[in-house]
Amino acid sequence: MRTERYDVVVIGAGPAGSRTAAVSAGAGLSTLLLEKRERIGFPVRCGEAVGPRAEVERFLPLDIDLVCSPIDGFALVSPAGARFEGHMPGIGLVIDRERFDRRLAQAAEGAGAVVRTEHQATGLVFSGPRAGGALVDGSRVGGALVRDLRSGETYRAEAAVTVGADGVECHSPRWAGLKPAYRPHEVMACAQELVEGIDLPGPYIEFHLGRRFAPGGYAWVFPKGPARANVGVGVNPCLAGGASAAEYLDRFLEHRCPGAARTRFIAGGTVVARGLRRLATGGYLAVGEAANQNNPFSGGGIINALEGADLAAEALIEALLGEGPSKRALGRYTRSWKRSTGRANEQFWHAAQAFYHLSDDDMEKALGRIRSMRGLFDADGVDAGKLLRGLLGTRPRLIFALAGGLVKGYTR
Repeated sequence: MRTERYDVVVIGAGPAGSRTAAVSAGAGLSTLLLEKRERIGFPVRCGEAVGPRAEVERFLPLDIDLVCSPIDGFALVSPAGARFEGHMPGIGLVIDRERFDRRLAQAAEGAGAVVRTEHQATGLVFSGPRAGGALVDGSRVGGALVRDLRSGETYRAEAAVTVGADGVECHSPRWAGLKPAYRPHEVMACAQELVEGIDLPGPYIEFHLGRRFAPGGYAWVFPKGPARANVGVGVNPCLAGGASAAEYLDRFLEHRCPGAARTRFIAGGTVVARGLRRLATGGYLAVGEAANQNNPFSGGGIINALEGADLAAEALIEALLGEGPSKRALGRYTRSWKRSTGRANEQFWHAAQAFYHLSDDDMEKALGRIRSMRGLFDADGVDAGKLLRGLLGTRPRLIFALAGGLVKGYTR
């Protein structure tokens, strides 16, 4: 078995992996980016909504071919069908996710990273002993075992730091001892169709609540141009009564856009688990969905992944230029994440536990309260202070959920 050596090996070329590779390579570190699929960004398993242009362009310029539709507002539809709209120009965009992911990988390659598709990490390289799957003092991850899926050849890609960005299907954080297997309720079952011929009142994203279409989650409509939209559902499998996400999607499509042409079906899962206690160990960092960095209320994670990638890259660069990639040095990444987006995610996780287990009647009452409030939404999103004052004493557990989960949470 041949051995290759790098400063950094990144497993997974989604947004988190490609961004980490771009930053590390841009700092002069030899970097290998591995993607098991033949095409980066394909198949698309995403609603494709992101936040405001300025927020996204901190990481990647949004050329015209990457943007499908502006998002200028939102609609919440209650279990009984009551609709509440908020007009918020510039709150976000619906992007072409395949092109977006490909452009991020090209940025990594342009910065000097070696990018390989159809190369799958099959395990990690370890130096030193482990106890119960976790590393002990003095031991660390030292790279990845890789299979070339075209030739069948296996090789060792040794590295000072290995980054696990292998998404919802991740294995690397488990191999590194940072993450247990998912429990059923920690992955939302999702199904989506790209439909043509749907009636859209404007460039608004829609969230439909209630157990008829999405028990324990929500259904969505995200515009991708005139009369064209991603229409999907996310379902808690523990509350689905044995029905699949695809069955709930069929029900929702018949309700929302009967007769519309269905042109691209996708299915998958989205992590809605609580954040990991640790994101790093000796020689290894987890980032993106592999690190449970998605917003656990909405499942949205593109911007979270990019933010996590920058923090991970900053930590590994500092470690490699300083004391080395020890558990202590790389642990600064965990602290940075928990002081920033990770703190909000913890609040969203608690909100989700309360909100998505409400009965339809209780959810109707909570949403009715929101509809009666004035000045709650502004150009920056939800005024959490007004929401807090309006709901305090009535449904305090829903404050964080309603303050951002459905409106801003997805686009993060």
